[in-house]
Amino acid sequence: MSNALENHDDLKQLVEREYALSIIGAHLVVNDVYYLDSAGALQKARLAAPLNLPTPETLGPPVNHQMYWSGSAPHYANGTAIPKLGSGTIALPIGDTTYKRHLSNKPPEGFATYSLMVEHYVSLISAPAEQKFGVSARTGATYDVPPDTSPFKVRDTFSARAEITDLNQLVANDHIAVIGLGGTGGFVLDFIVKTPVAAIDAYDFDTFKVHNGFRLPGGVPMDQFGHLKTEVMRRKYEPFRHGLTFHNKRIGATDEALFAGISFAFVCIDDGEARAEICEMLTRLNIEFIDVGMGVEKEEGSLDGLIRTTLFTPSTAAKAIRVVPLDRRTEKGAYRTFVQIAELNGLNAAIAVMRYKQLRGFYTDDAGYWHSLISIGSSNWIGEA
Repeated sequence: MSNALENHDDLKQLVEREYALSIIGAHLVVNDVYYLDSAGALQKARLAAPLNLPTPETLGPPVNHQMYWSGSAPHYANGTAIPKLGSGTIALPIGDTTYKRHLSNKPPEGFATYSLMVEHYVSLISAPAEQKFGVSARTGATYDVPPDTSPFKVRDTFSARAEITDLNQLVANDHIAVIGLGGTGGFVLDFIVKTPVAAIDAYDFDTFKVHNGFRLPGGVPMDQFGHLKTEVMRRKYEPFRHGLTFHNKRIGATDEALFAGISFAFVCIDDGEARAEICEMLTRLNIEFIDVGMGVEKEEGSLDGLIRTTLFTPSTAAKAIRVVPLDRRTEKGAYRTFVQIAELNGLNAAIAVMRYKQLRGFYTDDAGYWHSLISIGSSNWIGEA
């Protein structure tokens, strides 16, 4: 097992006992697990379990008492299925193997370590094959591990626990652009940074001011007021993932070259004329994108308004361009108070990112809205499909 985690005492015990282990992504994989099928023939499959990493360098106890199994149902030599192994079926790809079953066999004391869990399941599954054919799961074999293509600088134990590594492939090749890093754009970037897309380009031209601190996701870097927003965001997110590029630039109609290779974009700005240029450019480049916005005002002592999410695709662009604000603010409008509160920015961003993931098939999309509005006062969500 060519991995630094082999130095952990728990896994080291298994290696010393010559189990053929691999670490693939955020999963521990046990290779060469022999068993008998329903006809009594010798078969070989793999066990896997998500890793529990309290920190990137430490290994905790197993996430739960279950393991994934890539083979068919294990049997005794007499053709009887081994009981009490659970019956849950899955189709979970880990590396080059698809795991077909959840195994669930928990002793009263549970599993305090991965070594205890692995030996428990291997003993249950392989004992009949060992007796009949004299084989052992302790082959000491080594396997080539697929190259780590994760965009994250830590192992993605979140996706491993949630069993969504297959769904991650739906967005894995996307190169995302986030245009505007204000309130909503900052939250969009925060969500997309934690999504396993291949790369992210983020654009803003302004500095990080005190009022921005009230709408920034997460902690407020008090020593960075007056710094470029792009630099503030770079310092915040670059330690977490690869593929981040920040551009200190106001995007306009002549910036086509910057978007070569972009597969999806989020437009998060409040300048109507700039929005018109950007929407026209992205449409011309056949880049699908979402434009976000809100109109919130104080009315009779409280805030009310609408939160908007508009999806531009080849089939919706002609309609979408008619419902987004593209005009320059009037003199009267220039002195209006444009209210944006962190939770509204977060909601606007969450809807936009969910809509993007629906487009990719990550989330179910029964409504198929290309344009949606949420009313703060009535809590109504309406849309056009």
